[in-house]
Amino acid sequence: MSFLAELRRRNVIRIAALYLVGAWLAMQVAATLLPIFDTPAWVLKALVVLLAIGFVPALVFSWIYELTPEGLKREGEVDRSQSIVDHTARRLDVAVIVLLLGVGAMIFWQARRAPAPSDAPAAAVAAKPSAPAAGDAVAITDKSIAVLPFADFSAAGDQAWFADGLAEEVLNALARTPDLMVSARTSSFRYKDSELAIPEIAKELGVAHVLEGSVRSTPTRVRVTAQLIRASDGFHLWSQTYDRDIADMIQVQEDLAQQIALAMQTSMDPAALAAMAGVGTRSVEAYQAYIRGVALGASNTASDAEARYALFEEARALDPGFAAAHARAADFWLSQLNTTRTVSGLTDASPDEVARNFSERIDLAVAHAATATDGLEYRALKAQRDLRLRESIELNRRVLAERPGDLEVIGRLLEAATYTSDQALGAELLDTLWRQAQTRQEAATLHANAAHRHIDKARAADLGLELVERWPELPWIYYQVHRALLWDRRVEQAAVVMGRWQSMVSPTEPFHALPPARQACAEGRRAEVEAMLEQTPASKISERWHMLTLLGRTQEATAVLQPLERDGNTYALAGFLSFPEFDPSPVPSLVRVLEREKVQRPPALALPFACPPAKQGAG
Repeated sequence: MSFLAELRRRNVIRIAALYLVGAWLAMQVAATLLPIFDTPAWVLKALVVLLAIGFVPALVFSWIYELTPEGLKREGEVDRSQSIVDHTARRLDVAVIVLLLGVGAMIFWQARRAPAPSDAPAAAVAAKPSAPAAGDAVAITDKSIAVLPFADFSAAGDQAWFADGLAEEVLNALARTPDLMVSARTSSFRYKDSELAIPEIAKELGVAHVLEGSVRSTPTRVRVTAQLIRASDGFHLWSQTYDRDIADMIQVQEDLAQQIALAMQTSMDPAALAAMAGVGTRSVEAYQAYIRGVALGASNTASDAEARYALFEEARALDPGFAAAHARAADFWLSQLNTTRTVSGLTDASPDEVARNFSERIDLAVAHAATATDGLEYRALKAQRDLRLRESIELNRRVLAERPGDLEVIGRLLEAATYTSDQALGAELLDTLWRQAQTRQEAATLHANAAHRHIDKARAADLGLELVERWPELPWIYYQVHRALLWDRRVEQAAVVMGRWQSMVSPTEPFHALPPARQACAEGRRAEVEAMLEQTPASKISERWHMLTLLGRTQEATAVLQPLERDGNTYALAGFLSFPEFDPSPVPSLVRVLEREKVQRPPALALPFACPPAKQGAG
């Protein structure tokens, strides 16, 4: 008798099939039920190992032993004439069939629970913007996640910096995953200390999953607990507790990001995941300084901006190869170059000194970039600073190909498209943003900001109104939509939107005076805008330029920009290319940039909401 026939006779093959099907089914049930009880991830891993180890002994056992009416006996001791192997085979066949039916039921149940696959990423570039119909539910992709700020459970309550910084860096790492949609910090961190249930938070953020966690830290130990929760039913898909020496805190962050990406079943291979999660330094001291800076977030206050910069400088001094610290420090100097930024003017350095400081740090970031894509991103920032606009577009496109959901990159591309008057690129990016704007607040704000520059003014206004209804609590969408409405001469609707905006922001907010000035001009109240201009300090170059342009005082508006021209700060001047009403011809340095970049800028548009001319003899 052949060996294969003997395997069949002894039911070894049936036992193998029964074992494999049963093990698979057991794993699916365990993966579904264990997270409900907050079971550590190692339990599921241990079960996989035990089932794998048990496979060979099960086969050996079925080869050696046979089931008889008197019980188990060694196969060699059984009289063939009394053997019941055929009867046992039929029972095993029934068992396999029953388990296969269980497998089918499990697959059917999982398919019913999974959301339909979305082709939005492919359609986003080709389709025209179209909003969901009134009452339609907003489609949420299954591969979407929000990282909530981690809670600080330390005894002294003094580790909020580590909790916030850790959560943001995990968020930043996940955002590098090509097929994962990650809610940005400004959205998810609004829920710090929120009492809302996870499903409600996820619904408001437009994500299918939420990561939450906590930190307990002492001078020598750090304990981090994290849970990945499926918002639809509250199931814990993954959870882990790290109780490590303080020197291992870097590994905790990297492992967190990698394990979450694996749990979300992304398309990245293990090597790419490891690169994505890499912190970029092995110095715990440099990492701590860096993460303290990260924890200060994106605050626009001067004190926080200066504190962030000092911490990033400390981090890069502690580890000269820490590319992310170099890049963050470089961004501080980029903000000082642009006098229209709210955190500019924090240094007495000349524009040349500021430019050198930026270049020194961004060059180091490029030299020490942790990944090729990071290097492309840093090079794109440098090209942006140097107003090498075509190169900036090419580099940012390459970064976006690796990180399709990166809204910062999309924002930089939109800026370059505006500077170069590339309406086709602008419209393409707006299509992408519109799809994301239904579930991502930052995408909605970007779309509202740029739409009137790249698509039909009426269409831009219509889409803007849909965005303020979709996101009724985001003040800066109202700010942008107010302007879009005025471009389409919808003065009454604009007044309503401006009123909502004013009810949500402080009078000390940057650019707070501009919407009222625009509305006053649109309604013919010139004297009010003249008074606003008198109260606007000379240091607020952007606000004064806008008001003078509204008033039709074109020569004075040009004169406001001359200090930037004299200082050679062409980078700050380029920001005004974002405005369709801006005429760069009186600004030689900008004209040279546009000629070098072969930009055919259309004539400046007349403001449809400009103030009526001053009366004869009026001041």
